[in-house]
Amino acid sequence: MRKHLPLVLLLGFALLLAACGKSRHISSPQSAANDFLQMIGESRFQEAYASTAFAFKAQTDFRSFQATARELGLSTGTIACKWVNVEPKHRETQLTGELLSANGATIPLRLTLTQERGEWRIFALLTPSQGRRQKEEDRFSSMGKGDSFNSSANHEIPPLKTLRNLTLSSLLLLNDAARQSDFSDFYSKVSLSWQNQLTLNQLKEAFQPFTDSRADISGIQKLQPIFDVPPTVDTEGILNLVGHYETKPYRTTFALRFIYEFPYWKLYGINVQLQG
Repeated sequence: MRKHLPLVLLLGFALLLAACGKSRHISSPQSAANDFLQMIGESRFQEAYASTAFAFKAQTDFRSFQATARELGLSTGTIACKWVNVEPKHRETQLTGELLSANGATIPLRLTLTQERGEWRIFALLTPSQGRRQKEEDRFSSMGKGDSFNSSANHEIPPLKTLRNLTLSSLLLLNDAARQSDFSDFYSKVSLSWQNQLTLNQLKEAFQPFTDSRADISGIQKLQPIFDVPPTVDTEGILNLVGHYETKPYRTTFALRFIYEFPYWKLYGINVQLQG
């Protein structure tokens, strides 16, 4: 059984603010999708992974991304991408089509792209299920892997009210710690599993950029969190919450992990971004 790494390994908080007063050209969703698939086709996995949306990265680490791309045959060299259907929505676009690889294979795809940091970025990539072309699955995520994938989870997903409370309390706890430059209370309330992997000083150092930025996300207590992907409990029993608050002027985006330590779900990893 592979070991889950908490999100603090992402070095915690990344302050992503759009440049004020500067206009920038936003490429089309088709162009962004083509560039992404071309990078994978040329085995430029690091560049491809770095270009994806925040929520995409929250669902898979780089090694899993690279392995899945190879398993799907996306890294054999891209010849062309043909998009037969484009569905634009607010801040989101779905592309349906197929990829022609260098080895002559045709791979049906459906990509969802979202606007993030002034660019169109891959949010999800779906392919036909193996042996059942009428269904699709997201091989890059714990989502879309069917009931058998989640059957070994030890706990059910908590009710929506509990998920909202977990999200709000965790983010406010981090916000207070950063504002006071004192993470002792935060550290004492995270899971024992996480405490066993890092010291209080290591935790404080990981979130130093958050402390230095003097950011204050306390305004989230007036809002409801929006979960960008359905909450999941993966095969390791880790509860994953990915979403955002529509705070102004910058959206507060989060990825949280919790592990069940009787009788409560305890924080096992956290990443927060402010996005313009």
